[in-house]
Amino acid sequence: MTGPKDPLLVIEQLRRSNRFWKAVALAACSALVLVILLGSVAAYTAQMRANQELRRADAAVRRANAAVASARQARLAAQQAANPGQPK
Repeated sequence: MTGPKDPLLVIEQLRRSNRFWKAVALAACSALVLVILLGSVAAYTAQMRANQELRRADAAVRRANAAVASARQARLAAQQAANPGQPK
């Protein structure tokens, strides 16, 4: 009577093993999806920070250019005040 039970035992062990590996595969896929999701969120956040920093730098350059233009205008006005008869 031990003969017919052996194949049934083997089949049951294979079923248990398949369930285990399916669970491992599902956990691995879930972990992969989570890593991809977190990575994309981190990349998006980094890009938003970089864009914000670029906007700040652009505003600083504009302020510097305006200051330079104002200084040039003031220098020209001072030169004209010092030399009223000189052409522009």
